[in-house]
Amino acid sequence: MATRLPPRLVRIGVSGTITGVGLGLAALLIAQLFAGFATPLGLFFGGVFPLALATAVAAAGLLIWHCGLTAEQSVHVGFWWAIGTGVSTVTGFALVIFEASGGVTLADPEIIVVGNSASGGLGGLIVGWYDARRLALAAERERERQQLADEREKLALINRIVRHDIGNDLQVIAGTADALERYVDDDGAEPLERLQRTTSEAIDITERLRTFVSALEDDEADLRPIALQQVLTTQVENLRDRYPAATVSLSKPVPDVAVQADELLATVLHNLLSNAVTHNDSDDPRVIVTVETDPGIVTIRVADDGPGIPDPQRGSLFERGELGPDSNGSGIGLYIVDQLIERYDGSISVEDSDIGGTAFEIELPRPAGD
Repeated sequence: MATRLPPRLVRIGVSGTITGVGLGLAALLIAQLFAGFATPLGLFFGGVFPLALATAVAAAGLLIWHCGLTAEQSVHVGFWWAIGTGVSTVTGFALVIFEASGGVTLADPEIIVVGNSASGGLGGLIVGWYDARRLALAAERERERQQLADEREKLALINRIVRHDIGNDLQVIAGTADALERYVDDDGAEPLERLQRTTSEAIDITERLRTFVSALEDDEADLRPIALQQVLTTQVENLRDRYPAATVSLSKPVPDVAVQADELLATVLHNLLSNAVTHNDSDDPRVIVTVETDPGIVTIRVADDGPGIPDPQRGSLFERGELGPDSNGSGIGLYIVDQLIERYDGSISVEDSDIGGTAFEIELPRPAGD
């Protein structure tokens, strides 16, 4: 039922036709009301009730214009209204003819035809309205599908740029900076160290983006049992190597359990552990990692003794680009963590830690039968 006419013109045509017919039927019924009915029951069912239906049809016609339906939606509503009105009108005529052929004299045969037309038209409008809603939902899903396809193309482009262009250039800068160490005197040691540190942080950010974008490119998460003990122990050891001044401890041995995740679980733990140290203004930061197991759930808690996070900022902490207090980061680390944990059907929360700073607690599902 597609049409090339302007939507406004189509709405005017459909709305005007329905409203006009509804008003015409109402006028016929009002005239019959003035003519009078023999009984109160006849007044209600032969006059008031059909008049209410005809008025509803006229009002529905105006509603089509007011709601601003598309041309296709307006045509669908008009089509179903026409079907309902036509079938009910023919049915009314057939009933009158049938009764007359049997020798039955009807006092007001026009009431039967007009009432049938009004009721059928209103029923058709209801069906047409739901049909128009179906079209609207289908169009919305198509727009979302197209938008998702466009976003996927953009993500693929970003991934290629990060992997091949930015990543390669940063590796060259890092290698060149390391090679310059033997040629730099004491006066240039600090700027060189700053260059190396900044380059390392930029490489870390590109790695986060690359893994995250790679995850988003997948249609569905390829979740499988991941041994938590190995992944968490490796990340804790890496953190100790990167920050020798920090005290990173496990409150007790990590249980030998699996969680339902993928290889990006290492990115989640890396972000949480790194944040616990990098956002700590102490000369000797403390981080305590705790793992608790329950039937179906594994809880990982990363607590630090840093400055903490004010309550007003916790609600938006996991939003894209949101920076923590006194943060010089990119604002994507916790957003990536939140998105990945959601991908695992887990949850994350933030609260005060027992050692004076912040504690991030994540809950991850255990594989079925684990």
